[in-house]
Order: sequence, then structure tokens, then C-alpha cells
Amino acid sequence: MVKSRIKRTIISILISVVMVSYFLTPAVAEEKTLTMKQLYYSIWPEYDKPQVLVIYTGTFVNNTGQPFSGELEYNIPKGAQINMVCETEKGMLCQRYITKDMGDYTKVIWKPSRTIQPGEEFPVMFEYYIDYLKGQGPEKSFEHIFRPAFPIENLSVEIRQPADSSNFKLEPEPQASQNDVQSGVQFTNYYYSFTNLTPEDQLTFKVSYTRETNKPSVTTNTNTNSGGQADTASVTPVNTTVIVLLAAFLIVLAAFLVYAINANRAGTAAQSSRSKSKKRGKSGPTGKKAGGSQDKEDLKKQKRKLRQMLLDGKISEETYQQLLAELEEE
Repeated sequence: MVKSRIKRTIISILISVVMVSYFLTPAVAEEKTLTMKQLYYSIWPEYDKPQVLVIYTGTFVNNTGQPFSGELEYNIPKGAQINMVCETEKGMLCQRYITKDMGDYTKVIWKPSRTIQPGEEFPVMFEYYIDYLKGQGPEKSFEHIFRPAFPIENLSVEIRQPADSSNFKLEPEPQASQNDVQSGVQFTNYYYSFTNLTPEDQLTFKVSYTRETNKPSVTTNTNTNSGGQADTASVTPVNTTVIVLLAAFLIVLAAFLVYAINANRAGTAAQSSRSKSKKRGKSGPTGKKAGGSQDKEDLKKQKRKLRQMLLDGKISEETYQQLLAELEEE
């Protein structure tokens, strides 16, 4: 009879966990997302690879009115190669992510490392490569579509003309242009400015030019890519919601089984047996200790990556100094 009661209770727990997971998943999906206060969106064809490099450098702001611990998303073209999904609040902290096929494009989903409070700002950096130019000769062209996955208050778009190219044309017409020197190479950058975009908005940019070679405009250290990809496990995506639900189920099930076994033994065993049962119930596996502080070699790598980003023009001198100071404070 006791076994039958335990069996019924376990079945009830399983049903409860399934119901909780069913209602929890839509709640997570419907959670309000953050707003991008300022986004610098760069499109650099044939910069440090023969492909087109696309870079997000921006600052989210939590204007949801409540603490935010949900997921953030980026939309990218199908076939794009993700290079980094990072927070830049305290140096380059790259995060794990998952991808989801949306048909015409791919969605990149990731979760910030901490809860973002109402009104708080949260800086990020994200970049990927897309091979628009594969198989093209000297006359090159591509069409790039920007699909925002979040509201954007201010968007600045920069399109960089490759070195040693001519007949460079853009659609729509750029609003401004400026010459720039990066890594000893002369570039011309073209700019657009947009405000108050929503996830329903879509921007299309058409680029064409003549260039005899498909070699990158600049050469970079072989140990680092365009943005100095951080040494993290971001290439191993995980589904956080599934892990949390599974862990919660196992904990509840294990706790109930221990309780049921102890209660059954308590009715038939002697006092000494009950004492031993309690000791066994209290014992458990010892958790692993958290990792220690970052060693000096990791700090040197972070500094080299920041320096490379400065040399490549990915960040300004002011941003470089700020990130460097935050690294040294840790």
C-alpha cells in the first residue's frame, strides 16, 4: 500500500513538472525585450577576410519597468559565420548562444550573464562574417538586409569601401562620408542615421564596386580574428530553459524519494535504524569548488585583443582605455 501511494505521488509530480514547463516556456517567449539605446552597425566587405564582416557595437537599456533576466536576440543572414557574442561591460565577456532557423534568416539567441535592473544600460558587441562575394570576379556586388530583433532608438550604419577598389556605389545614397586610416590602410567610410526602429522595420543596402583581387584589405594576427574572439565556450550553445527545468525536476524527484524511503523505514525499523537513515538522508555529494581568479596569461590575452580591436578601428581610443581600466581593476 505504501508503494502504491509513493507511485501515485511520483506520477503526480511528473504531471506537475510537465505542466509547469508547458506554461513557463510561453512566458519566457513573451517576456519584454530590452531596447537598443544606441547601435553602431558596420558593414565591411573584404576587410580582414575575403567575406563581408558585420559588426554590432551598442548599448541596451532596460526600459521594461522590471528586472530583466531573459534572452536577447540578433537576426543574421542564413549561412553567416558567427564570430563573437559578447558583453563589454567589463572587458570582452563572450557568451554561449543557440541559433534558430527562421526560414529567410537565422536567429541568434543568448542570455546576459547577470540580471539587468530597470533603467540600467548594458553594452554589447556582436559580429559575424557572410560570404556574399564567393565566386565573383573583379565586378563585385551584394545586397545586405538588416532585420532588427529589438527596438532601436538610434542607429548609425557604416559601410566601408575596401582598399584598392573603385566605382564604389551604394543604394540608398549615403548621408555622409569620411576618410579613415586603419592598420596603415586608407579607407573611405559611408554613413547613414536612423531613429526609432522597431522589429517590424527592415533596411536593405546594395553595394557594388570593382576590385581586381579578393585578398583582405588588412592583415591581422593569425592568433586573433577581426574582433579578438574571446577564449570562451560560446561555440557550444546550450538551451538554458531546458537545463533549468530538468534540474528542478531531478531535485524534486530525488527529495521526494528520499523522504518516502525514510518514512517507510521509520514504521518498521528500530530507533538505531532510524538514526542511520537520517544520517544517510542528510549526506550528499560534495559540490565542486568554483574556479579561481583569472590568471595572468588570460589577462594578457584580453589586453592583446583589446589592442587589436583598437588598431582595427573596432573601438575608439576612449572605449579602449575604459575597457583596459576595467580589466586591470578585476
